[in-house]
Amino acid sequence: MNKILLQQGLKFKNNNPTNSQINLLTQLASGFQDENEVYFLSIKHRQRPKIVDEELFFRFLSEMNSLKIESYEDIEYFLQDVCTRKESIEKSGNSKEYYAKVFDKVLVFQKYDENPVLYKNVSQVPFEIGKKILAVENGENFLDIFKTISKYGFEQFVYLGGFPNSLTKEFLKDKDVVFFLDYDIEAIRIYDSVKCRTREFFRHPNIQSYFENEKYLNKTLYKAQRAKLPEEHDELQWLIDLIEKYSGVIEQEIVV
Repeated sequence: MNKILLQQGLKFKNNNPTNSQINLLTQLASGFQDENEVYFLSIKHRQRPKIVDEELFFRFLSEMNSLKIESYEDIEYFLQDVCTRKESIEKSGNSKEYYAKVFDKVLVFQKYDENPVLYKNVSQVPFEIGKKILAVENGENFLDIFKTISKYGFEQFVYLGGFPNSLTKEFLKDKDVVFFLDYDIEAIRIYDSVKCRTREFFRHPNIQSYFENEKYLNKTLYKAQRAKLPEEHDELQWLIDLIEKYSGVIEQEIVV
């Protein structure tokens, strides 16, 4: 994996970088465009480079790194640091932000109270048609998920670990999915990043009381994320309203 190339590619997420900030990327992109007779990066004299075809841009990054990259979130995922929970809290105040996703080509699926199983092929996953799948963000919660959440009627579970990897996205795209995530701003981004046949956000019946209790609120994480809080959302306005009202977020492990 060429971390420098990915780091330079990520600079296009929020604005257009200068030529000097992406010198390696522009060199490799120029050669890739000529060789494949495609055009996705505009490089003009005295102008900042500009992505003109995002799909081809991600294809370029994928082929140059032998990875499957479809979004800026995928780039962030591959660049995540590996460190302990304690170190991650010290870095960011967010105990999950720096968790590394170990498997990109593996899906973690569980039925009932059976042990979770790793699958490399989505066609082999023994899910039951007609039943919703609960997609779980937190790894610690996932390990005890049937015991804590089956009372709400869920019997099939998939582990997310934050933004899901490419295989998990592929598996979920034609399923009926309920997302059990943190009640924070990043969760809204995770929710919006996954396409499903139908989807909904698991709204814990007591979530209002958790937000009302100061001891459960994570204000440090809220401050770190609040710049990304959307003003409105068709499905998750209730969550945005709670976050804004109490100036804090609730982590998933609090409510189980």
